[in-house]
Amino acid sequence: MTPSVSVVIPSYNHAAYIGEAIASVLGQSHRALEIVITDDGSRDGTPDVIRRIDDPRINLEVFDRNRGAAAALNSAIRRSRGEYICMLASDDYFLPGKLEKQVRFLEDHPHVAAVFGLPRFVDQRGAPLAESFNGDVFLAPFTRNLRTRADWLRHFFYEGNCLCHPASMVRRSAYDRVGLFDPRLANLPDFDMWVRICMEHEISVMPEELTAMRILDGSRNMTAPRRDSNLRALIECFHVLKHYRALPRAAISEAFAREIATAGLDAGGAIGALLAELALRGENPPHKLFALDTMFEGMPESGDHPRLIELAGAIDVFAIEVVRAEPQLREQLGEARAQAADLRAAAARMTSALREIADHTALIVTRSRGYRIVRLFEGLRRSIEMIARAAARGLGGS
Repeated sequence: MTPSVSVVIPSYNHAAYIGEAIASVLGQSHRALEIVITDDGSRDGTPDVIRRIDDPRINLEVFDRNRGAAAALNSAIRRSRGEYICMLASDDYFLPGKLEKQVRFLEDHPHVAAVFGLPRFVDQRGAPLAESFNGDVFLAPFTRNLRTRADWLRHFFYEGNCLCHPASMVRRSAYDRVGLFDPRLANLPDFDMWVRICMEHEISVMPEELTAMRILDGSRNMTAPRRDSNLRALIECFHVLKHYRALPRAAISEAFAREIATAGLDAGGAIGALLAELALRGENPPHKLFALDTMFEGMPESGDHPRLIELAGAIDVFAIEVVRAEPQLREQLGEARAQAADLRAAAARMTSALREIADHTALIVTRSRGYRIVRLFEGLRRSIEMIARAAARGLGGS
């Protein structure tokens, strides 16, 4: 029997977690499924763990070398047979009822190409993380009231991704229409896909936790906030924005109606110039680079060249001013650190001296027989100790 749902898993060095991921799929209430796994050249024995699970619904392919998550995912999708396709990361797991709920949703909403759910964050050991952990990003569909394709296109353009890939279910027909994941992207291949799907189709989000996302220790998740992932995300975002150049004028006018009206932009002028002006209202470097690049590529010889030339000389896309200021900033930082060290040393000396005074005071109080003298020196000792603690806190001492 041909499965109605294909769960595709790109696996890589997750021998400790892949068994739980597969078990969470096999335990779903929706039974007409297959699990299509592509191992991306793991070196920790992940394929051996998969082979020990005896179930005919598992289809495993093992790459001889690491080719990237998008390449592994695409290979699994090509081998899949289901009408609906779900991606599961090899260190995550589905929550009970995930597939049944989303199949029912897509059957009830034939105009929707992809449906998403919310993630439940767990730590490396599977224990739930605080509710506040990165959760606000995935609540945007509800807090921002994102419903129509125009809503999504505007949000993606200015805010970025807010959809959980391992909590998705996508119609095969959508992939057939827009193509598979771009293997040149490492951090944002899913974001790139959602933009491409929304250019032609509607999507929706269910307000339920459907997938557990595991946050590994030491920022080892692919999209964790490290220097390499932050740099990749910026350049990949720039390339994702380029898809907007293929939008028809009517879609741009609908998605950005508020910005066009507020800024008094010419919605009937050159689309490249319009997109560039819209991008200039974005807050991130990729928006600025996209604006200049789009204006340059889309401007005819008779276009508004003075505007382009002015912007190219005013927008510091490559943070040149920061680079030039770096030596001076480093010198100032060194001086500040030296001053802080001196202050800490002074605080330590002051604290030591005050404590010595306090100890002498205590000795005098102990030897005194006069009640009033005892009360006087006890008060003096408490005052000295309070001064010592305040000095330590104020100057960075211990």
